[in-house]
Amino acid sequence: MKENRTMRLGLYRKIEVARKQLPEMDEEAFRSLLRSEFGVESRKDMTVPQLSRLVHHFARLGVEYKAPAKSRNRRVTANARPDFIEVTDSMPYAREKRQILAIWRKLGYSMTSLDTRVKRAFGAHCFLWLHDGEKIGILLSDLQRREKSFEKRQIRMAERAD
Repeated sequence: MKENRTMRLGLYRKIEVARKQLPEMDEEAFRSLLRSEFGVESRKDMTVPQLSRLVHHFARLGVEYKAPAKSRNRRVTANARPDFIEVTDSMPYAREKRQILAIWRKLGYSMTSLDTRVKRAFGAHCFLWLHDGEKIGILLSDLQRREKSFEKRQIRMAERAD
């Protein structure tokens, strides 16, 4: 039932977009179209398939349904980018955490997978909540080993390309 309502609301929105794009589609012309094509007085009396046919009818008349332009606010925040983790100076082991993040990014891993790794390996729900210096040291040394291996691989691939 909820899906049907959601679908109806989406079709209603498309009909309103079409009416705005068609200057000759005033209220009287719209009602006349509903009576002649569907035998109803109001779009509320229409079924979902009929509403869909009406939307397609408007599309044949040249109506374009486009998504609205995205916001131009490029401010980067943790909520705006799921692949961004901010470490402030006031956090414990901030320097080590920044090193971990830099290596993690260099290796091409996604930041969301860092939380998964920390949760599985150390039991902390997310990377920022990891406050045990020993566990941070273990993670950092592991990533430094991976980074060395990654760099060696990059050098070998560059030599092969030459």
